[in-house]
Amino acid sequence: MESRSRAEFAHTLAIYCSDGRFAPACEQFIQQALGEAWYDRFTVPGGAAWLCLDALDLCQFEIARRHISFLVKAHGIQRVILIAHQHCGFYEQRCLSPERIEQKQKADLQAATCLLREEHPCLKIEAYYLRVDKEQPCFERVTLRKPDEPPPLSAPQV
Repeated sequence: MESRSRAEFAHTLAIYCSDGRFAPACEQFIQQALGEAWYDRFTVPGGAAWLCLDALDLCQFEIARRHISFLVKAHGIQRVILIAHQHCGFYEQRCLSPERIEQKQKADLQAATCLLREEHPCLKIEAYYLRVDKEQPCFERVTLRKPDEPPPLSAPQV
């Protein structure tokens, strides 16, 4: 583990939930599977949900949007990695079924992507869903719509 500081900024931003049960798996995935040894982080309960106005009040949404925009501009962020995870307390407090929670999380990853693309069109954005299978973390890529692509007709209403 590298413990020294660097003079230059990272050009990747990871946005994921602050739940400590999943943070080590997210960090290992980002570093080993995605090849990002060094990156900025925006970790809050619910992760990308902070970029979805229906999940928060306007003040929290604006704070998240401003902080992320600052990082993108000031640090020259080029790549954004969004991760949602199974058993997320932020979503569970909304009293949805586990299936609806996963649908809502994936919809929020799409909404966060749309917002980020609208405000920062040059970003490369990717999203993942972390599911636990036999106590092992499994990361699944979430297919994100292109900026001009409408949602599928069968998309769940959340």
